[in-house]
Amino acid sequence: MIGWATTITLMTIIAEYVKPLPIGSTATSFDTLDLAIFLAASLGFGMFLVDPEKILYGFIGATFLSTAMSVIYSGLYDLYVLGLGEYFFEAAPGWEWEWVAWFAFLRIFRLMFPVAIILVFAGGMIGGIVSDWIWPHRG
Repeated sequence: MIGWATTITLMTIIAEYVKPLPIGSTATSFDTLDLAIFLAASLGFGMFLVDPEKILYGFIGATFLSTAMSVIYSGLYDLYVLGLGEYFFEAAPGWEWEWVAWFAFLRIFRLMFPVAIILVFAGGMIGGIVSDWIWPHRG
């Protein structure tokens, strides 16, 4: 589950901070290659979780963990590297980190939901089905 969450987190951070904005767009988004990597990674991790219940709980855990790691990274990066806390200091002195963290959460939520999460879930379930076909003695 930690590897699954780390893969999702790294792809989210790369899409948010490394890749340039698409032409004519004001916000980042996952491209086709990113979504294919989500599907392939989820298929690979789903192959190790044969039971549908384990896949569901692994998906829920990986989703929450990757969202939390992405928001923490994004919030700290925006606060300390980009210096966005200075802009919110006058609105609520001493609480600017909350504003930065909240806007980081909203950006990550907009980026990940619903398409990436649906692909992660579908990849995990398909991986469990493929695993059952490959290794019928497991489960």
